[in-house]
Amino acid sequence: MTDWSRGYVAGNTYGIAWQAAQTPAHLAMVCAMAGIAWQPRERMHVADLGCGRGYTVNTLAAANPDWTVLGLDHSPAHVAEGMQTAARAGLGNALFVEADLATMSDAELDRIPPLDVAMLHGVWSWVSDEVRAGILRLLSRRLKPGGIAYFGYNALPASSGDLALQRLLRHLAGPVDSQPGQAAAAATTAMTRLRAMAGSFALRDTPMLRRLLAEPPVLEPAFVAHEFLTSHWRPVFHADLCESVGAAKLEFVGSCNLFEALPGLVCDAEQLGVMGHLPEGTPREFLKDLCLPRSFRADLFIRGARRTNPAAAMDALLLAACAPLPEEAPILTTGTGRASLPQPAWEAVAACLAEGPQPLGRLCSLVPGDTLHPAEVLALLVGTDLVLPVFRPSVRAAAATRFNLAAAAIHAPGGEGSGHFALASPVAAGGLPATALDLALVAALLEGADPEDPQALAERLQPELNDEGLARAADIIAGRWAERIPIWRLFGVI
Repeated sequence: MTDWSRGYVAGNTYGIAWQAAQTPAHLAMVCAMAGIAWQPRERMHVADLGCGRGYTVNTLAAANPDWTVLGLDHSPAHVAEGMQTAARAGLGNALFVEADLATMSDAELDRIPPLDVAMLHGVWSWVSDEVRAGILRLLSRRLKPGGIAYFGYNALPASSGDLALQRLLRHLAGPVDSQPGQAAAAATTAMTRLRAMAGSFALRDTPMLRRLLAEPPVLEPAFVAHEFLTSHWRPVFHADLCESVGAAKLEFVGSCNLFEALPGLVCDAEQLGVMGHLPEGTPREFLKDLCLPRSFRADLFIRGARRTNPAAAMDALLLAACAPLPEEAPILTTGTGRASLPQPAWEAVAACLAEGPQPLGRLCSLVPGDTLHPAEVLALLVGTDLVLPVFRPSVRAAAATRFNLAAAAIHAPGGEGSGHFALASPVAAGGLPATALDLALVAALLEGADPEDPQALAERLQPELNDEGLARAADIIAGRWAERIPIWRLFGVI
């Protein structure tokens, strides 16, 4: 490891991994369910601390031209890529800073504008105590009263099974430095050695171990390097994170996995009985953590909460379908069980959403005599990736168009690319989840492709294919266009 990386893996870039929960419009849903008065505004300052390659920063900036979106990262390679993409898309409101939060002076921190939203995805569990202290100093000084902070982190107790695995992988990897590609090479070595010796030691059978041992491999070495080769990887209990951020006057709002606000979707009857004897707050969250097998938490905090009526706040949420709606009621898998709407209720909800964006209150009143619980409906629709919150009317934005064209050119040449992407949507005030093929298909439409002629686009994207291959590609394009074009129009993408 280099001195400047402070024990963090710096020799490889992240993959692109858009997180819908990092959209302020999604965070507003978390607040509504918790009865906290908070909504995105047309003018805000948003910061992504540990922004990686800047995809989230640039997506949010493109979707919201009147926001200032700041990305901070310790890696000059990440910052350089974020800046280059912003310049290519003409995003003057996307700003990037190479920063070491452990050493930033008060004067340097105070040059950051007062923030409405701060986000840390995959940071807290991977950095040193000095960096954590720097994060808290930044939030204390720069997060506005009433501002919100998102933390995505590895949580205990579910992550405890991987503590020995992480230490073993570091031993198997050997020394790691900042030379390009070296961290991924070290992770490849560790993964190969792990497969050879896994049967010889009593490692706990965790989901991560199964992914590491899968044949053919399902994890990219760069991901494993970033996930496990840092010397500071330490999952934390939710209560300990709450205690730490309390120093910045932050209080817990709720989980960004909306169903976690509903104990009945997390715990069985006996567990609910135990929960009823525990005080509200961190004791009950700990019980949920005991029940749920997930090792990653995504939590929202606020600096100065203002209470509101949760039922009224949820009723006013405007939702739109962001995926084709199935005929059968979708099933939400919570980790401990499965939940769905009754089929008649789902049919009514789906028919209503097919008409366009709808307030949640209307969706919950569609079945006479059987009023649906708004929190349950919201958790089911969002948790099954069928809806996104709507922030603006269906409009196009030049900045979003420029970014979507740039993202396609950079990440999806020929319609192929590795990562979890998003298209900038001014309607959603954030990103519409997309595959690499989606990026290429949207770019083609923005550049004038004829949606009635998928064959021509297939020939342009992959001219090396034979006639049979081109025919298959054209069929895939035609099917994807038929499925997605109405959604892209609804969300102001095309």
